[in-house]
Amino acid sequence: REFRPYFDNAPVYGHGPSLEDFTEQTPLTVGSPQQVIDKTLSFREYAGDYQRQLFLMDHAGLPLKTVLEQLDLLGEEVVPVLREEFAKNRPADVPDAPTHQSLTAAARTKEAVA
Repeated sequence: REFRPYFDNAPVYGHGPSLEDFTEQTPLTVGSPQQVIDKTLSFREYAGDYQRQLFLMDHAGLPLKTVLEQLDLLGEEVVPVLREEFAKNRPADVPDAPTHQSLTAAARTKEAVA
């Protein structure tokens, strides 16, 4: 409801396929935090186990206030669940993805050894 006017008038998408068709046929994900989680987890069905996910938040001319609200939802509700769910079925030979916490801890360890 909120994104449709931006999608319909975006130079890239405007007057092309419907929002529903586009989200069904592409990775574009629009919806509640749970809908974003569900669709993102479905990417494993064709991409296999992967460790990087790009979220384009300032898409199609969304106002800054909306983008910042979406970033909060992503960080507070979506990413923690995705990390937990992706970790559940990760093959043993696939290392954990680097996080800010793991990278800063590794840097501190490296500094302590040096």
